[in-house]
Amino acid sequence: MRIYIEEKDFDLPDFINYCQHNLHLPKSDDWRRSIYEFFDEWHNSSVFITVNTSGSTGEAKPVSLQKKHVMASARATLQYLNIQPGGLAWLCLPANYIAGKMMIVRALVGGLDLLISKPESSPSIPTQNTIALTAMVPSQISHFAAATNGLNNIEKSISHVLIGGATIPQLLEDRLKQLTGTCLWHTYGMTETISHIAIRRMNGEDASPFFRPFPGVSVSKNDQGCLVIDYLSIGVANLHTNDLATLNSNNTFSIDGRNDFIINSRGIKLNPMKIERKLENKLPCPFFVTGLQDSIRGEKVVLCIENKGDLLPNICHFWKIIENELQKPEIPQEIIFLDYFIRSENGKLKRQATSVLVNRSFE
Repeated sequence: MRIYIEEKDFDLPDFINYCQHNLHLPKSDDWRRSIYEFFDEWHNSSVFITVNTSGSTGEAKPVSLQKKHVMASARATLQYLNIQPGGLAWLCLPANYIAGKMMIVRALVGGLDLLISKPESSPSIPTQNTIALTAMVPSQISHFAAATNGLNNIEKSISHVLIGGATIPQLLEDRLKQLTGTCLWHTYGMTETISHIAIRRMNGEDASPFFRPFPGVSVSKNDQGCLVIDYLSIGVANLHTNDLATLNSNNTFSIDGRNDFIINSRGIKLNPMKIERKLENKLPCPFFVTGLQDSIRGEKVVLCIENKGDLLPNICHFWKIIENELQKPEIPQEIIFLDYFIRSENGKLKRQATSVLVNRSFE
């Protein structure tokens, strides 16, 4: 196994020593340190690793995972995609969250060489060699979709791309369906399930809107309509999620939103993610829908727009779009402009943290 980082080339033992050496240097918070720390943690004597959740759906928290379960998860992905030893894996995600850590483990478990790049929202493919496997968040793959020849470069260079961490806008998915030389996979999972437990093909003849669980994964729904996961190979039993799901008879499923984001306005339960999908590609900047306490309605629907205010003159046009696209109970009572949304390092919107900014705007 070879590891490539910043034009340096290591075998595995030398890279472990390199990581341990750098950890003794004055501490820094740059992207390299999380890589050094994980390689050191993975090769220590403990049977556990500690991974922090991203904080996109609540407070970030540490989760302890057994290394044997982490390796089982990595093998499941490699086997499902038929990734063979000797290929090249590309890490372009931060290594302090589960998605980046799992790319490292897949390379270690699968006998793959590993190419490590600085995690950026607009990455560039750093090699002329064929990459067998990489993982990205939607904002990264959308960069390639927007760039001249970006998707062509992916087709020429990468065999499999895992895309996870957030929903994928329909306009972006339509663009990605055009690719024929690369297999694109949308993943479903979380830190507690050691990254994804289900996957769906986004392009090609096997493209599907539904996630298909890995072999050994059992999914069901609880009384709230949320997905319940059993995956004993990785130590997951009766895991109740907050993800509202639709289950199909062939064991595939779709995710319809989150139960803890539901807005109860005048007794009507509204799914903000469904409202967002109706407005997708209709507004010229990032946005999300949330609920705020209201003395009359219980909760009121609020549309939050990420913009420093230069779009404020277009507010009447925005209202026309909203009224044309949404049913009456879904129409926001307020539109709020925020200078910025709070996001995690891997680009995921932190809804609850950003909603705090919304509440402050009313104080």
